[in-house]
Amino acid sequence: MSSETAELCFPALVIDGSSSFVFTGILGADSEWLSLSEQVGAPLEELFHSVEKTLNAAQFELSEIRSFVYCEGPGSVLGLRLCAMAIETWSRLHPDSAKFFSYNSLRLTASALKLREPKLNHALIVSDWKKAAWNAIRIGSDPVGVSEVIDDSQVKQWDGTLYHLPQRKGWQAPPENAVTLRYDPSALCQVHHETGLLQQTEGILLYNSGVNTFQKWTPTRHRVTK
Repeated sequence: MSSETAELCFPALVIDGSSSFVFTGILGADSEWLSLSEQVGAPLEELFHSVEKTLNAAQFELSEIRSFVYCEGPGSVLGLRLCAMAIETWSRLHPDSAKFFSYNSLRLTASALKLREPKLNHALIVSDWKKAAWNAIRIGSDPVGVSEVIDDSQVKQWDGTLYHLPQRKGWQAPPENAVTLRYDPSALCQVHHETGLLQQTEGILLYNSGVNTFQKWTPTRHRVTK
């Protein structure tokens, strides 16, 4: 299930492991950050420390959180899955907090860029997926749309403004003439009311660039094969 009119319950814990740093924050009812943290490194080493630091700064216990807001991707697959596993675990320990809301990293970036530059039109933001292929989102005169997968030829033929959002691991060099952006999850407090940016979900749904759909995160035990 997803909802185009997602209504957050506050306080909301925001977790984003899609990029080269781990972002966590507590979002309050007045669309303000009650606390936030950016820890450089992989979620495996930094996620729990970052969440603990953020909760302590806002003087909240995990049991008091009313919504989990997470980045679905695109981005670091391992980072996204580790964050998903942690949220699933916490939601079982504290079922009153088990309300999930997702956002797309490219769509968040596009929305924040559009907020800063309202007249921006005919622009394209791309992030690395695999060799000769990119995750992309277009910015036009209408509200920001959904992300898609495009190939090298489409990027080269683009005749508007071109932006590049770096990933933790890249498979190829940025496109020529692309302006490099810094990923900034803290912009969520300014744009989370935008229609469609936040999607309420049942469980954790991660973005799958391969078929441009969403896959439900299902934690499984690692099995040793002989």
